[in-house]
Amino acid sequence: MNPLHPIDWSYLQLFQYFAPKVLLTVICGGLIGLERELKSKPAGIKTNILICMGAALYTAVSVLISTSLADRGHFGDPARISAQIVSGIGFLGGGAIVQARGTIHGLTTAATIWCVAALGILIGLGYHDVAVALSIMTILILVGVSYFEDRVLGRSLSFQMEIVLQDESGAARKEIHRLLGQNDLVLESFDLSSRGTEQTVHMKYTGHRTDQRKFSLSLWSTPGVREIRNL
Repeated sequence: MNPLHPIDWSYLQLFQYFAPKVLLTVICGGLIGLERELKSKPAGIKTNILICMGAALYTAVSVLISTSLADRGHFGDPARISAQIVSGIGFLGGGAIVQARGTIHGLTTAATIWCVAALGILIGLGYHDVAVALSIMTILILVGVSYFEDRVLGRSLSFQMEIVLQDESGAARKEIHRLLGQNDLVLESFDLSSRGTEQTVHMKYTGHRTDQRKFSLSLWSTPGVREIRNL
């Protein structure tokens, strides 16, 4: 449908204009949100659907506004409203990014939100086939790159851990070294400090993410270990 005189459209024409866009935003935003939901990320299915739908509706409405008085010689710029979507998404993305103990979390979620908003703009402008293709590409990037990182790059990740011990005999420290070797983790540094009857071990090591989880679980069953902090 070509929106030449939207001010005179009937309810049926408005429904025919908006319904396909809304349906497509639910599909595209929902599929990307499902991938985020399965990974237990902050922005899940509902968030991505609403971001995609909101961007599409703002864009579609901006097109209607810019063309509603075109037959009377008043031309609007549909990009003015759409351009504000980018600013609004910046606030959502900033809210998804968290800094904790020197590590940044949520950058991928923020970037995904940004991409979903761009898909909504495409849908609002009527480029439905392009939006579907880019939605599939976005999902492939999120899934494929994660698999690559886990299987290839994940084997050389660096970890830091702080362990509080009560270990006067040194048996717990020997067990920590044994567990590192058992889980194929390579120790890079091992610093020990004492305060009263407690010792604090700060160590840095490399290995696979899965082996790191097994190592952390094994530590809790080690006699003398009082506290574990992943840095």
